[in-house]
Amino acid sequence: MWKRLVSLVWATLCLAFAAGCGDDEVDVAENQRSSIVSYLTSSHSPRLIDIRDVPNSMEAKPAFYERLEYNTYRYIASYYDQGREARRTIREGDEVSLTYVAFRFTGGQPGLANVYATNDASVLAELSKAGLNTEFWPQEPLKVKIGQTRIIKGVTLSLVGCREGDTVEAYMTLDAAYEDDVVGVAGDESAIAWFYTIDSVVGE
Repeated sequence: MWKRLVSLVWATLCLAFAAGCGDDEVDVAENQRSSIVSYLTSSHSPRLIDIRDVPNSMEAKPAFYERLEYNTYRYIASYYDQGREARRTIREGDEVSLTYVAFRFTGGQPGLANVYATNDASVLAELSKAGLNTEFWPQEPLKVKIGQTRIIKGVTLSLVGCREGDTVEAYMTLDAAYEDDVVGVAGDESAIAWFYTIDSVVGE
């Protein structure tokens, strides 16, 4: 009887511990999501609205963000650029080349102190001036084949539907920012932001 009671107590503790860990991760992701939305809709320049509110906006060309899967948020700064609709749209299987800056997102405007990866020559120069050794940071364009390159899923999600030449900001919680053996991980569980320009798109 005692053995059965001990086993029951142990099983209950294990379940409680597992549930608690899961709840903690959900809480972190939810806090990060709230922080991202708060920033985009308040202190971001320009201030953004949810794409669902665009039809009710009083502005002719309102700046907006989209919420994608896995708590990924996208702002296409070049959305209203003249001639954009004639440029190639990114689809599954396309290969894109990116100039990018990746930041740990802490709730405000990402700055130089938040950069954890980049191939942007001007940003690398600023980091070098600040005393960071960037000798071994890659400077060539980042090539991503949609659906094949192992890169954090928030970046892949944010690319699909964009167009060649677009300037994009992608914000993501840990849901979309962390996977094993992929490109782009920051090394901790902070929310992250990728700012990138799509230099080229090559279809299959």
